[in-house]
Amino acid sequence: MRKPIPTHFQGESPDPVLVMGMHNSGSTALSRCLHACGLFMVNNATQCESHFFSNYVNDELLMGGGANWANYPIMSVDEVMSYRETVGTFMLQQWRIDLMQWGYDGTSPWGIKDARTCVLLPLYLDVFPNSKVLFIRRDPDDIAASLCHREKPGVGVLKDHQYWKKLTLAHFERVETFGRAHRWFHEVGYDELCRQPAEVGRRVHDFLQLPFTAEHEQVYCRTMHRDRLATKTWTAFKWRVMAVKKGLQVMLE
Repeated sequence: MRKPIPTHFQGESPDPVLVMGMHNSGSTALSRCLHACGLFMVNNATQCESHFFSNYVNDELLMGGGANWANYPIMSVDEVMSYRETVGTFMLQQWRIDLMQWGYDGTSPWGIKDARTCVLLPLYLDVFPNSKVLFIRRDPDDIAASLCHREKPGVGVLKDHQYWKKLTLAHFERVETFGRAHRWFHEVGYDELCRQPAEVGRRVHDFLQLPFTAEHEQVYCRTMHRDRLATKTWTAFKWRVMAVKKGLQVMLE
């Protein structure tokens, strides 16, 4: 439940951890692990996302809503940065007020997860210059195959593998260009995370300067699974089976 809006916050808030990844890249699972292990992430917009950042700022104010998140070519850097004095200033003034309504204490490590942030990374790094960029990379053909078989907001089901792959690579390029030039950048391989969740999780926590206990190790091992690897090789029947399995998981959450 929401808490009263804080009006007299005393303290200094850190800049966020930016969990970067294309849609269907494993960023949701990674974010769930991080949230369960002490990194505060508002989960009020599904997929471990913040309604304020994902739906209002990124989708509505910056990308214009609808299917614009899936546009190719992606927004240019100049277009993204043209919002610095308007939307960027608004973000800086309002983010803490929003998060504290959902339980954030104002001083703990916190994070933002949203695939649109890959495109918008130049703006985020300008607004939050001390952010840590955590990029989860998955095989672009696996991502494209997954996107081809799932209904997405404003797009529906678009079975165009090459389109999704081009869009994925554009997201990768933007993150690599600005993330690697940033002083705090760490890349996670999706396949390795699924196969060795404890080892990779420990490296992630070392990068974020978060503790990693035996309990945290169990969180990663429970959350990460190998059943969604190599989706580019799946048959139509397997996609139907996995869709049923996913539906059951959502019902039980």
